[in-house]
Amino acid sequence: MRIRHTGIFLAVVSVFLYGYTLPGMELNLFVGVLVLVASATLFTLAKGPLLVQRRVLVALVVVLAVGIVGVMLGRGSMSNYLTQAFAISLVVISSTIVVAGGRELTAKIFPTYLELSFVYALIAILELAFGLFGIYFEFLTPEIDYAFANVHRITGLAAEPAHYCFVMTPSVVAILIGALLGRPCMSIFKSVVIVLSYILTFSSVGFFILSLVLLAFFFRRSSWSSAKAKVVLAVAVIGLFSSVPQINMRLVDTYSAFVLGNHANVNLSSLTLYKNAVVTTRSAVDQPIFGAGLGGHEHNYYKYLPDSLLMLGRNLNERDANSLFLRLVSEFGVPFTLVFYLLVILLWTGFPDRRDTSPVYWKKLTSTAILVLIIAHSLRTGNYISNGFPLFLILYYDAYRSLKFGDIAAKSLNRVDGADACGAARTN
Repeated sequence: MRIRHTGIFLAVVSVFLYGYTLPGMELNLFVGVLVLVASATLFTLAKGPLLVQRRVLVALVVVLAVGIVGVMLGRGSMSNYLTQAFAISLVVISSTIVVAGGRELTAKIFPTYLELSFVYALIAILELAFGLFGIYFEFLTPEIDYAFANVHRITGLAAEPAHYCFVMTPSVVAILIGALLGRPCMSIFKSVVIVLSYILTFSSVGFFILSLVLLAFFFRRSSWSSAKAKVVLAVAVIGLFSSVPQINMRLVDTYSAFVLGNHANVNLSSLTLYKNAVVTTRSAVDQPIFGAGLGGHEHNYYKYLPDSLLMLGRNLNERDANSLFLRLVSEFGVPFTLVFYLLVILLWTGFPDRRDTSPVYWKKLTSTAILVLIIAHSLRTGNYISNGFPLFLILYYDAYRSLKFGDIAAKSLNRVDGADACGAARTN
């Protein structure tokens, strides 16, 4: 039992360590991957059979099989495919060993992640506080990006503010939903520290997620009598966030690049997204069924990007497309991408309800938080394994499986009023 406790703790810790890679490694091997593998190794040493989720392994085989088709058609690079296939397989297999091997302790993975999110956020807040006095630590803040005056954007242990948001998105979503439902999953102090650190990244993806969660919650039970009030609320939320200079710049520049066709004076992030969108669009038209194969977006990038854009600014994210959605279309084709997002919708457990029993509430909260993370990745990052993304995807499936087929399914009709879901989850 103690080995499994340690294994789960290490697996959760790994989520926060993707801001660092081993030097001199062509695989760009994240420290988080090594910690996750160490976690899975502990489960192999525990007493009892080694458990995995067979459907997850089947899904992995399907991904690798579809991913090699484009390469075999001469559209992508075999070396890139093998590198990606190795990294994805390593992380997915390690993640499913942890989730399946945790058995009754699997329910503790997300609560443990929440607690460590507070530590992660506290480090980031302290980083910002020291920065106000001109004190910086290179391992925390390798590049200083000031938001205003001498206040810099928070990065914490992440590589950049947007990456910090990806790590923290599930915890922020869980905190907001818990607060709005009146079933908080953390103390007020910890919740404020986490959400405040998220806001102080001044990341457009972070502000988009905040807006999305607030609006989705208020609009999920729409009625004609409150429609006007909800529209006013939506305008107010969007107006408030878009008034932040950094967010306003991103919105204006993205509109300028995508709609007006003005690419010369937009910020680098908007230009990078636009370039990869152009590449993916042309790839989808030219090779819609299978794409360039796993790891093939880089090949597509230099094949389809017009010279006028290639020579404009720096070329970033040419390997991961700057967006999960764009990368899936570029590497796997349109049909595979549609199936992926259809499965995401079908496997979602739905919003948690205040009256749900604690196990049911907790699974729904986890599922909804990860759904928003998938949306965030679809918009802004195309890396398949960063920030524990495969681990979260497997937890997403596990939440669905538990409610649909597991022991929790039998209890789903029983409801309680106002119980603390997180407290209950820790004792189950």
